[in-house]
Amino acid sequence: MANIRTHYDNLKVTRDAPISVIRAAYKALCQTFHPDKFQGSNEEAERIIKLVNASYAVLIDPVKRAAHNAWIQEQEAGAGQQTDNTQFDETAKTAEQPDDQKQQTQREYTQQPPPSGTEDAKVIFQRAYDLHDQGRYAEALSLYRHLAEQGYAKAQFKLGLMYELGQSVPQDYTQAFDWYLKAAEQDDANAQYNVAIKYKTGQGVTQDDTKAAYWYRKAAEQ
Repeated sequence: MANIRTHYDNLKVTRDAPISVIRAAYKALCQTFHPDKFQGSNEEAERIIKLVNASYAVLIDPVKRAAHNAWIQEQEAGAGQQTDNTQFDETAKTAEQPDDQKQQTQREYTQQPPPSGTEDAKVIFQRAYDLHDQGRYAEALSLYRHLAEQGYAKAQFKLGLMYELGQSVPQDYTQAFDWYLKAAEQDDANAQYNVAIKYKTGQGVTQDDTKAAYWYRKAAEQ
């Protein structure tokens, strides 16, 4: 069977997803990767949005969707060459670090001062975000956890992401889901979308299409 990337994968929906779920997933992705909300670069946000728009245009059109389904069947049957299908995944960064980088991270972590009790949460979060972006995961993890345990939704989402990727913690999908859910319940759109995905795939939580659809809608409403 050919290992292919489909428009369903780009929208993170199943191949039998009804139009209502496809619309909800599309809206949620547009919110998640909106340049004003996405925590990465504008270029990356624009690239993903273009991909999402292209996939949505196919799956929302019955004729184009049928043709895409036929193409999938051909590819999986081995009839035809695999194409270069661009994919997106905001969690695609590798969680592994070379040993010398891990040692350096540990040294830097021991030198990182603890957050001040009077320091603004946004300042701490930005520091954690910068450290995470630099690959200094242990330091970022400490700050994210500090904020997450105080109920800071954005930090709860990031902490969930680190558990999902296994960055400075053992990879744990159940822990990832739990932190995503805490943030989702505080109306964090990114977390709501990830909760929907986890319910849809059953990764870290019991699979539940009804709850997946609910959280897709919640994310789309943000």
